[in-house]
Amino acid sequence: MYFDILIGEFLYANSFTRVGAKSMSLKELKVAGTDALKVADALNSTTYRILQLISKERLDVSTIADKLGFSEAYVSEQIRVLEDLKLIQVNYERGKRGIRKICALAVDKVTIIIKP
Repeated sequence: MYFDILIGEFLYANSFTRVGAKSMSLKELKVAGTDALKVADALNSTTYRILQLISKERLDVSTIADKLGFSEAYVSEQIRVLEDLKLIQVNYERGKRGIRKICALAVDKVTIIIKP
């Protein structure tokens, strides 16, 4: 996941290509105004660590909590915030003891626009 600060408007696109890598479209989220404040507010050390973990592989809430050393309830709340901001996608799959909440990145790049 990449973070930029640019001048522009809110936009959701799939147009970013990594330099030096295979031609690959990355999902990009550009936010401004109150949306930018919400994203900036949500990016604390915990949510950033969650994003780093799920950038490598899809993980369920229990695994994320175990890897970070937090309670499942706390991680679940942080996941909800990231999902509300469209930074991650959540799917539900059958587990050994019920339904597992599986998390994956929804975007690869977030641009926070300071001045529209």
